Amino acid sequence: MAQLEIYTGHFGSGKTEVVLNRAVAYASQGETVHLVDLDIVKPYFRAREVRHFLKKSGINLITPGGELENADLPVISPNVLGTLTSAQGKILLDVGGDPMGATALGAFAQLIGRQGYEMFFVLNPYRPFTQDIPMVTKMFHDIEAASRLKISGIISNPNLGRETLLGDLRLGLPLVQEMAEVLGLPISWTAITERYADQLANEIEGPIQTVKNFLLPPWELEEGQVFQMDPYLRLPQIRRDKEC
Repeated sequence: MAQLEIYTGHFGSGKTEVVLNRAVAYASQGETVHLVDLDIVKPYFRAREVRHFLKKSGINLITPGGELENADLPVISPNVLGTLTSAQGKILLDVGGDPMGATALGAFAQLIGRQGYEMFFVLNPYRPFTQDIPMVTKMFHDIEAASRLKISGIISNPNLGRETLLGDLRLGLPLVQEMAEVLGLPISWTAITERYADQLANEIEGPIQTVKNFLLPPWELEEGQVFQMDPYLRLPQIRRDKEC
């Protein structure tokens, strides 16, 4: 596994939740983890919304600073370059969820290409712009063109947010598999909400990552609340195969 992992995907795919869970899982295994928030597309559901939790988990979060912290602008912190050139350990990049967001990544394409990387496309077939093969194919190629980097694998993440039922997962998983085959890419791993992970473990080929929701939309937050988290959070585990 490359030290540098890039995560992209359309808005609402669950990309940021996937990245957060991946970062926490690595940190729980003793890895040094740097999470770079390059998401300049949306005003919420960004890694920076859970900065305090990430800090407690030992994860170094790199974001735009100061007055630009919550800006929806193509602002890139100088710390990003420093992290990409000199940081030790795992570096995870959470990239904006469309070609415009991937353009920010393109500024570092040459550097990233020289160092080596894996770039994942988080695919949720229940989102409006990734519901069929032509839509997914167009977005896939647009992201590659904007970032000037190649996607190496698909992360299967069929879900309907907090409303996801077991049947939704069983219906969505083969849809992602079909899309991945058309794109000619492997499913690198499958993200499954932890409440259904045990029930689906024997039905999924390849690695599984259990996922816990860290983020809530603003309209579901109480006054002064930033995110909702179980204080007795069981850290998600990276499962290498079905027998783990």
